[in-house]
Amino acid sequence: MLINLIWYYVQHQPEDARVTFWVELDGNENFERLIRAFPGDFFSSGRLEIKKLPLKITSIDNSSPLRKAFRLFAKFYRHTRTFKRLGIDSVLILGGDDISEYYKKWMILSDLYRIFRYSKKFPVVLAGQTIGPFKGLREKLATVCLSKTLIYSRDELSYLYLKDRLKLSEQKIHSSADLCFPELALQQKTDGILESLDLKANCYITLVPGGFYSLYTNDLDAYITSWAHLIKELLNTQAHRKRRIVLLPHVTRPEDDREMIIAIHKKLTSEGEDSERIRIIAEEMMPHELRFILGNGYLTISSRMHAALSTFQMKKPAVALGYSVKYEGVIGRSVQCPELVLPCSAKLLTNPKHFSIKVLDKTSYIEKHYEQLISHLDTRIPRLKAMAEDQIREISMAVKE
Repeated sequence: MLINLIWYYVQHQPEDARVTFWVELDGNENFERLIRAFPGDFFSSGRLEIKKLPLKITSIDNSSPLRKAFRLFAKFYRHTRTFKRLGIDSVLILGGDDISEYYKKWMILSDLYRIFRYSKKFPVVLAGQTIGPFKGLREKLATVCLSKTLIYSRDELSYLYLKDRLKLSEQKIHSSADLCFPELALQQKTDGILESLDLKANCYITLVPGGFYSLYTNDLDAYITSWAHLIKELLNTQAHRKRRIVLLPHVTRPEDDREMIIAIHKKLTSEGEDSERIRIIAEEMMPHELRFILGNGYLTISSRMHAALSTFQMKKPAVALGYSVKYEGVIGRSVQCPELVLPCSAKLLTNPKHFSIKVLDKTSYIEKHYEQLISHLDTRIPRLKAMAEDQIREISMAVKE
């Protein structure tokens, strides 16, 4: 999403304009990867500069309580002064769904208050967002803290929540689409990717078992067992006998999907299942490479929503293992494929046989309606792409005012 925001934002600037993005990223490696996500000549014109923020906004880590308390103080009282000193004149906060309480519970109050503090000093834009739902005091505080902020929701459900429940001004809220839907800056630079991985287009199923298992269940062993059981079932399903199973890490920090993939493969090996049809991708891929792999498989099964969305962006079907309202909003309403969402409770993820049955029901549906689904995506995705690009264009105009 950050790549697309920067890429399309610059396209909407006059040729003589110069834009500086200060971005929050963990470590120099992430910053270097961001720079490599653009064409080599993108920076040579002098129209764009990307710098790393000299402060940490996200504080969900293993720091001590004292350290976290210090960061909380900085969020409320020092960030705005630092922004002024750096010459920053507007704040853009990208979605998806960090402003939702199912990640942080009561800690979401600190994020809402931080946004409120920012909005008193700067134009603040929340882009590509799923916001809420909140409960009780948190909902009331959200109404106050977001009242001065320009918000672009990434689905209609979230927009209606902002309008009908939070009662935010309709001049401040807009219904749009996820920022992942436009083409990535290097999306056409795909020569040799499949060949280097010994894969053939449409001859594999991509599985993305996310490393954040606790969003589904606290039982790590059951989570691993369920994925391992699903893989064995897929390998033995008649319709997929000639297809490979690709285990793809879509996120490598702060959680690393590769650790989960290794654990799942270890489980399979311990049970005597070490098929040559299983392909583990251990390399850390660039975003356009990940999208190309996802979009050239027969279908995707993913616990990472953006892996499913990248598959849809490439006009291919995906089974999305949902754990929150964002799946209904983005995939059910925006992509208009509610039948491809499988709500996953802790009860389901701790019952490997039932989990596999439910997922295979979805893959069977995809097989029966494959051409219709592709035809639907071929029509729907360009509309979402246009909505997301319009969002960035409107943001580029709004922050100048």
